[in-house]
Amino acid sequence: MWIRLFILHFKKTVLFASVIIAVTEAMNYLYVDDTREFARCMMREFYEGKENIDRLYLGSSHVFCDIDPAILDEINGENNFNLASNTQQLNTSYYLLKEAYKKNHIERVYLDLYYLCTNAGPGNFHDYQSLPPSWTVLNQMRPSANKLSYMLDLSSPKYYYMTFLPFMRYREQLFNLDYVAEIVEGKQSDEWKNYAYSYTGPNGEDIIKRGGKGFRIYYGELEYGGFCAKGEEAAITEDPITQESLEYLQKIVEFCEERDILLIWIGCPISDFQLVRNGGYDNYIRQVSELAKQHQVSYYDFNLCKREYLDVSQEQYWFDMGHMNAYGAEAFSQFLGNFLLAQEAGGNEYRDCFYSSYGEKVYNLQQEIYGLEIVRSKEYERCMPQLPEEEWQDYVIYRLRFVTNAPEDIMDIGVSVVKDTVTGEREEVAVVREGIDAYVTFPVQEHGEMYVEARLRGAAEGNSWIGIEY
Repeated sequence: MWIRLFILHFKKTVLFASVIIAVTEAMNYLYVDDTREFARCMMREFYEGKENIDRLYLGSSHVFCDIDPAILDEINGENNFNLASNTQQLNTSYYLLKEAYKKNHIERVYLDLYYLCTNAGPGNFHDYQSLPPSWTVLNQMRPSANKLSYMLDLSSPKYYYMTFLPFMRYREQLFNLDYVAEIVEGKQSDEWKNYAYSYTGPNGEDIIKRGGKGFRIYYGELEYGGFCAKGEEAAITEDPITQESLEYLQKIVEFCEERDILLIWIGCPISDFQLVRNGGYDNYIRQVSELAKQHQVSYYDFNLCKREYLDVSQEQYWFDMGHMNAYGAEAFSQFLGNFLLAQEAGGNEYRDCFYSSYGEKVYNLQQEIYGLEIVRSKEYERCMPQLPEEEWQDYVIYRLRFVTNAPEDIMDIGVSVVKDTVTGEREEVAVVREGIDAYVTFPVQEHGEMYVEARLRGAAEGNSWIGIEY
């Protein structure tokens, strides 16, 4: 009798669990928006791969934008794979490493340490606002004990319902039928069904691609024709890496040591515009270098590379200030492959490759303008001293800050706006100078496009930014 009762209850439990799983999967299909998520393509290729992964690359979007495993395959003759994801935090790197090790004999792991993923913000893994990048990866991981550990370790219990039930992250869209229709329509595309992604080719053609060993092709260009950012960034502080990041860095080191995997830390290139504009990058390098010595791990930050070895400073190599396009990825991947191979062989051809600090690099570079930062300003007394305070609301002030390693007194600046949209005729705008900053003022009701030019006196070429909305 008790056996029959056990079987009956077991069947009911299985039926109940099956119903819950079916409902959850249906709700995820209707509400979870992964129609443009590259991690979905990457993880599918990873799970379907039959060839052993010899060299694994972990990190953020800088890895899947900057490193082409196919180029590395040709150089080192082994199988390279990018298991990188957007804003990948070190807890995600750790669990993806464990996932990869389950079915691969990995010889080398290259971990990209991007400062924005390890510092305050994304580096505080358990904060609610830091969870979405991890959820993106979790959505694509296959059920396993490793995935369960990741889910339980990811956040405090009060957020478990969103971790275990992905559709709950979109609960504000519960009765939004237009949203549901848009998601379902996106999942009818061949691109989504085939775990592919689309990109615009160098000749403007639309291309759908599946695979690439975790490398995402992108032929985009800088939005305004040059490096440009809106808003300000806080400088990197002393010892900026969060405690949570340090804990998982330790776990990754120990995991590799216990399995005789060679772990190497790298820093993928970021534009000099971003690093100089942000400031304090040497604080980050100093802390990572000390950790590398402590853990006896090799650390190569390619932002310290001398340009005679690796020069990716040209704007045509980038599609924004942090990510290289396909042309930049080709240049960097070629250098990276040859560099790593030379280190393994004990060669000396790159012995003088790096500066000792980023400050030293900037000091030794020729004087140049790296880019333009634009922010809204309220410095009415500086720019419009005769204007009554009650009329300030009628005008908008923009501060144009030129990120450069040159003295402020050798730069000429010009700003113009389009006055005739038919002929494209432009009109100069009055500029108030304050060192490397320039201020321009517009009536609040006026909208258009701003053109900015800057040149260092004596330089063969200047910098220009086109079509900046104001």
